[in-house]
Amino acid sequence: MPNPEALGPASITLGTATSAFMGFLPKFSDIRRAEPDDEGMKKDVWLGQVAAAAVAIGTGLIVSSLSGSPIPAFVAVIMTVVLAWCYQSAMRSK
Repeated sequence: MPNPEALGPASITLGTATSAFMGFLPKFSDIRRAEPDDEGMKKDVWLGQVAAAAVAIGTGLIVSSLSGSPIPAFVAVIMTVVLAWCYQSAMRSK
């Protein structure tokens, strides 16, 4: 059974991952409106994903070490994969 005390730290990680992606990457609408051969947008998205993933997973690892539960680190990795997939899908939507 999951530890109910891990819910708070996992929520912090979830919020940090979401805001890191929102802060480091362009808006979804801007990505969808970009031309398919817009190399600048592709580079912005890739660089933003790397930076956001580093912040999200780093925060998850720190919170996991402070709380003693691996759940925040797992939440960070799962959110990073889901959000990166969403941005990649937006780039391919044309």
